[in-house]
Amino acid sequence: MRKLAAILLCAMLLPCFAAAEIAFPSLPIDINTPGHVADPANFTATTYEDPSISVTMERVWVGEAHFNVARVKIADASQLRTALAGPFGKKTNRISTIAKNNNAVVAIGGDYCTNEEGGFVVRMGETFRKKPIKTRDMLITDENGDFHIIPKSDAATLKALMDEHTLVNVFNFGPALVIDGQLQEIPKDYRYNPNGLEPRCGIGQVGPLEYILVVVDGGKDRPVTVTNADGTKQKSYGCKTATLAQFLYDQGCQQAYNLDGGNSALMVFGEENFSTKTVKSERSVSDIIYFATAIDFGLDATKE
Repeated sequence: MRKLAAILLCAMLLPCFAAAEIAFPSLPIDINTPGHVADPANFTATTYEDPSISVTMERVWVGEAHFNVARVKIADASQLRTALAGPFGKKTNRISTIAKNNNAVVAIGGDYCTNEEGGFVVRMGETFRKKPIKTRDMLITDENGDFHIIPKSDAATLKALMDEHTLVNVFNFGPALVIDGQLQEIPKDYRYNPNGLEPRCGIGQVGPLEYILVVVDGGKDRPVTVTNADGTKQKSYGCKTATLAQFLYDQGCQQAYNLDGGNSALMVFGEENFSTKTVKSERSVSDIIYFATAIDFGLDATKE
C-alpha cells in the first residue's frame, strides 16, 4: 500500500519536477543513514527519474579516452550524499558495495580520505579530521548543495566560508578543475601524476542542485578495451587531468574538482558497474559520493 501511494504521488508530481517546485522531506544529514531505496521501475539502461531526482548516463569519447558521464538533478541538497565503508580509518570496501549498502542511484569514489593522515575531513556534517593540507585544493559542499573550492586549503578563505555556511562534506584530493566558471591551469607538481594518462574521476556543479560526475576508463600503462554501442571495440588510454578539466568546463560546470582516480575510478548506476573497469578489479576505498532519491517508496525495509 505504501509503495502504491508513493507511485501515485510520483505520477501526479513528475511534471512539476523540472520547475523545481516540489518540496520533499530532507534526508538526514548523517553519515550512518543511507538514502531511500530507489524504485526499480524508474530505471532504464541509461536513466533514472522520479519527482525528486533525474539521472542521465552517457558514454562519450574524448580523443583516445572513454568518458562515463552522469548528469544529475535533485530536488533537495540532502540527496547529494557521502558514505564511508565503515568506522572511519578502520575499514575499506569496494565502491560498488558501499553504493549498494547506501541505496545509491548513482555513485563514484570520493577522495580515499583514510589513505593518509592529513586533510580536513568532513562527511555528512561530521568532522573526522581537521588537518588541512596546504599543498592541496579543497572541495566543500554546503547546506544548499553548493560547491566551494579553496585553492591550497587557504585558512582565511576556509574561515570565511565557515562563518557563512555549514560544511556538509570536505574533500582533500584535487586539483581544482574549474573555479567560479574559470578553467584552472593544472599545477605540474600536484600529486598523483596530473599530467600523465591515467584513469580519472571528477565531479562538477553546473547550477543549483545540478551536477556532473565523470569517470575516465583506462590509462597509458593499463588501457582497457571498450565495446561501443555499435559493437566496435576501441582501447581507452585514460587522460591528463587537464583534459578532464576541459571536459567539465565545456559542460558548463561552475565548479569542478578532481577526485581519486587510478584503480579507484569506478562509476556505479543502479547497483551496476557503468564504467569499463570490472568489479573484480575494484580497489577497496574508504568513501564514496552518491545521489539518492528523496522519496520513500516503501522499499527501505527490503534492504534491512
